[in-house]
Amino acid sequence: MRLLSFLAVIFLSGCATQQPPVVEAPPLTKSIVMEEKAVMVDPVVEVAPKPRFVLENIMNLAPGTLRNILGNPSLERKEKGVQVWLYTNAECVLNLYFYPDDNGDFRLDYVATEATDPTAENPTVSPNGCLDSHVVPEGPIEGPAPSSLDRNIDPQPDRSDN
Repeated sequence: MRLLSFLAVIFLSGCATQQPPVVEAPPLTKSIVMEEKAVMVDPVVEVAPKPRFVLENIMNLAPGTLRNILGNPSLERKEKGVQVWLYTNAECVLNLYFYPDDNGDFRLDYVATEATDPTAENPTVSPNGCLDSHVVPEGPIEGPAPSSLDRNIDPQPDRSDN
């Protein structure tokens, strides 16, 4: 009988439910965490605003027109056959050179720009960015009248491209 009870125990132990073995999950690695961060964070790209005026658009303009666009210069110098206007602000220095055209009217012929502080960490400045930093926000600037009004003639629009 002992033998029978011993065999019964062995047979019944075979019918008992077995628990599945415990399998541990692999540990998280740095590459997996970094991939999750890369997916969750979108890069923010700041786009600089386009300048309102560029050098190509102001070349050959009359001094009065540029005074309306840029305001009164910090310094105006008149020499034999040339007018030089100097504009300065915290970012850059803008030099405008006016020479007379075939009719004797002064027109913008050359522009030079440079950083206000050449000893700065990055003293470079974009000529178009410098010009744009000097543009008056809105409205005309009070100042002397354009040269054509001083001579009692009616200024005509430039139609050289037509």
